[in-house]
This record gives sequence, structure tokens and C-alpha cells, in this order.
Amino acid sequence: MIDYDDESLDCAERAVMLHMRRRGLKNIPDAVLQMTRLQSLYLEGNEICGLPERFFSSFPSLLWLDVRNNQISALPAAVGQHMCLKTFLLEGNPITALPPELGNLISLKALSLRNCPITFPPRDVLDLGLPKILQYLRCAQLESEVDKLCFSSLDVSEEDDPDIQIFQELRHRIILMEKNELHTHTRSRVQHLLNDQRNPPRVTQKDLEEEETRFTFTSLPSSGR
Repeated sequence: MIDYDDESLDCAERAVMLHMRRRGLKNIPDAVLQMTRLQSLYLEGNEICGLPERFFSSFPSLLWLDVRNNQISALPAAVGQHMCLKTFLLEGNPITALPPELGNLISLKALSLRNCPITFPPRDVLDLGLPKILQYLRCAQLESEVDKLCFSSLDVSEEDDPDIQIFQELRHRIILMEKNELHTHTRSRVQHLLNDQRNPPRVTQKDLEEEETRFTFTSLPSSGR
């Protein structure tokens, strides 16, 4: 338990960095959640089992979060609503699945998952790096939301129906994602063309005759006047 007098609590609430490594913490103290100006929080080497749902909303300016070597088995979905977090160190926690909402954390630049038994996303996705991990999670979130719509009864005659609005929003987001995929598709197409050049298709005698006829026709000199 952490005790603060009025003066120290006031100073703590204005702090932008907090080191609480190896304190034997099993949860996040309420006093810490009141330090809303924090930008860097170090909680490595404790016994924290999970982050409360309001954790990320309590630290709107948080840039660096170190929770390595704790007992965290899951993350709150609210992580996807954060706007600033850049570095998230989860190494050495028994977490097996990342929440799809994490894909919405577009500010994230570094994510440490070493020694975590992650099964979702699968290992082949994890090996591709952070951008692909976040993209995979966003796709998983969209699939989940679309599945929910498939089981709901939609009355398309009611334009103000909230389900219709959700569907339209999803459609817009899917279009944006497809545009982002265009670059990857283009690269794949270029690679395919290069492979075709390395392994040209078999040319038949008929193909050669047609090509010879075309070449002869286009090479005929024009008659001068």
C-alpha cells in the first residue's frame, strides 16, 4: 500500500515519470491512477495480474509503458482508445492473446512481446513486425464486428437505425483498409511479373509463326510518293 500526505500527493499528481519497479505490487494503486499527467510509467518486475479497464483513460498523455515481467494475462480493450502511447513493453508476461482493439493504437512504434506465449496473432504474423501485427488485429476486429451484424436483423427502410449506421461505418473503414493494401498488392504484382520473366511460358511453334507474321507485317517499308 502507498501512502501520500497532501503535499506529496499534489507533487505526484503533477509528475510526468514514475518508477515503481520490483515493489511486489499485485495491482495498480489508486494513487497511481490519479497521476493523470504521467508520460512514462515503469512497473517492471512486480506481480501485477492485469490492468484495470480505466488504466489507459487515466493516463491520456502516456508515451512509455513498461510492465515487463509481471503476471498480466490479458489487456483491456480500452487500450485501442489511447492516442499517444508509443512504447509498450510486455515482455515476460503470461499473455496469450492481444486484443483486436490494440490494432487501433496507431501511435504505437514499439511493442515488446519476448517470452510471452502469444498465440493470437499467430507466430508467422508476429515475425512480420509491428505494422503487420496491428494490421492483423484491425482486420480481426472488423471481422468480429461484421459477424455481429450478420446475426442482427437489419431493417434497411429505417435510415436512422443504429445497425445501419454501424454497417456504413464498417464499409467506409474497409474501403480505407483496401486502399492501404494497394501498395502491398502492387509489390506482389511486380514480383509476379519478375518471376514470369525468370520463368517464361513455353512458346509453341504456332506462337512463333504468329509472331513472325506480325513482325513481317509491321516491318514492311511504306511506299514513297
